[in-house]
Amino acid sequence: MFPLSALAQVGINTPTPQKTLHVNGSLQVTNELNVGGNASTAGNSGTVGQVLKSNGPGVAPTWQTLAGVPNATGTVIAVNGQFVVAQEISVQMTANFNLDPAGIAQIGNLDNEIIDNENQYTGTATGNSFRVSTDGTYAVTMNAQLVTTQGSFPVIGIWDETNNVWVARVNDIFTAPAGGRQTYTLITSIQMLAANTYSFRVSNTEITNIRAFSTGGTGSGPMTQMSVKRLK
Repeated sequence: MFPLSALAQVGINTPTPQKTLHVNGSLQVTNELNVGGNASTAGNSGTVGQVLKSNGPGVAPTWQTLAGVPNATGTVIAVNGQFVVAQEISVQMTANFNLDPAGIAQIGNLDNEIIDNENQYTGTATGNSFRVSTDGTYAVTMNAQLVTTQGSFPVIGIWDETNNVWVARVNDIFTAPAGGRQTYTLITSIQMLAANTYSFRVSNTEITNIRAFSTGGTGSGPMTQMSVKRLK
């Protein structure tokens, strides 16, 4: 039954339609569903995988891309309304590294890759380098245990290989006695560019040893670790 009212509202299985077409029951759509449009233009049928989003009373709904959850390893972040897995690099030293002669150098033996989910990191016994896949803001965490000359000012940080400058660094006077160890930590966030190459570096005016493991009578474990993680 299709009762018609004075306002040309059509009701299916209802004698009191509330809208231009009011269906009281199930609806089967065998082909596409078009929304929007007007008397001279067809509505939009959307694309594969999109969902229908309400735009409120009196406004046609629109097809929207659903922000799906990626299946890669890492932390999911939202970027421009889409879920992506944040690029993350986290590496540990597998053996001590010597800055000898004094100067500035890429840190070697950073070759235990805890995570490198976009395969952008390379670490060897003598150096390291990495890239970021997307321009953005990245969290930096560096922890290194050093042995060097008391009174010197060691530096650890991230070096921009493309422009030959530090982009993140921390330094402090080495106060440990001869043969003693001192831990340097850098926690910050910086802008990084996909077009550039970066490296984890150490610098000092004195010969410096970076220790891979802590030691003690009750055990030891990895000490020096470097991480970069995309935030946005």
